[in-house]
Amino acid sequence: MKFTSTLLLASAALPAALAQTWTDCNPLKKECPCNPGLGKTYSFDFTKGEGSELFPPDQYFPVRYEKDGIHLPVRKKGDAPTIISTKYILGGRLDCTLKIAPGKGIVSSLVFQSADLDEIDYEWIGSKPLEAQSNYFGKGNTETYNRGAIHPVKNSVENFIKFSIDWTKEKTSWYIDDVLVRTLTPADSAALYNSDNYYPQTPMQIKIGAWAAGDPSNADGVIEWSDGPIDYSQAPFDMVIQSLSITDYTKGATEYCYGDRSGSWDSITISTDPSKGKTPEKSSSVKPTKTSEPEEKTTSAAPKTTLATSSSKADKETTTEKEEKSTTTSKPRNTSTGDIAPAITQGLPDSIGGFDGPQNKGVSSTGTAEAQAAETSTNNVPSSASSIKNAGLSLVVAAVFAALVL
Repeated sequence: MKFTSTLLLASAALPAALAQTWTDCNPLKKECPCNPGLGKTYSFDFTKGEGSELFPPDQYFPVRYEKDGIHLPVRKKGDAPTIISTKYILGGRLDCTLKIAPGKGIVSSLVFQSADLDEIDYEWIGSKPLEAQSNYFGKGNTETYNRGAIHPVKNSVENFIKFSIDWTKEKTSWYIDDVLVRTLTPADSAALYNSDNYYPQTPMQIKIGAWAAGDPSNADGVIEWSDGPIDYSQAPFDMVIQSLSITDYTKGATEYCYGDRSGSWDSITISTDPSKGKTPEKSSSVKPTKTSEPEEKTTSAAPKTTLATSSSKADKETTTEKEEKSTTTSKPRNTSTGDIAPAITQGLPDSIGGFDGPQNKGVSSTGTAEAQAAETSTNNVPSSASSIKNAGLSLVVAAVFAALVL
């Protein structure tokens, strides 16, 4: 694992992009639909148009289009405004110029995530604008939280900064303003996970947004990680995305399918059939334009990176990965039966099925206390048939008892 400069640090686990991490259908557990492929380069400038057909905003949270870009505001408990790509990539690069949302307890996230919960991310805590956190997860595994790193950055609340992730079969690289700050190889991942199956290697969707990680209803570990609790009297807390460019290194791909349940790179079948991978697209007032990929730069003066490791079980995140939901709720976006990714999944605001939590997808990933309580309560609700049966048995017992007494 390469860093421009590294200082090992024993600390509490860094949560993953909780708020955005979840999946409608995990192909390692059952048959799932194929993923529509991007297969090309797509760029969009949010300062010139009101919407991107590839990155439409989540319909349940209002956003604003202003001269400096698209604003994703957190105003209250459960808010997790997010833009989510309608296409997937298998190997690729994302460059995104943004300002993070300010405020204690407010977390901004940029996440690559697959249907089987592989994840690569950047996360930022609103009250710590001089830090950027990088992390990754394999197959939703959150048994340990020793893969996160902290990178110094200029004030990301006040300045637009370009954050990039470049992901291939051979390595994953994180950049800040085109300067390489971290590199991960499959061998590095095998050492960190004690397994060679957890390097991210399945088709990825992109999710970018902010969420209320420090809400008092969330797990203590999530609140502490996000420097909460949140003072909502200071709302709204806006994350602003100025522009982005995404390239799918699998050129011409229209659809990605899981060939088996191994979740390996080589098991993914790729279609270039133009009739495959169709998704509804929103119209955009701006015609996307291609931008050149930034040249990789490394300098000895690059900011120092801190690798965060957890030294004991007590250091692990207090939230855990959700298995499949057995019931649906009345809330809008979290109603599907899906798996929650490990770290970033928002504490799990209903919007994204995720965006709610700490390291997530750490929390990315496993959800907030409120979400877990809701799941528990729904799982414990008896069916009408069992309720009637129990009521009948109660009447019989009462009658027998009365007869004995008489």
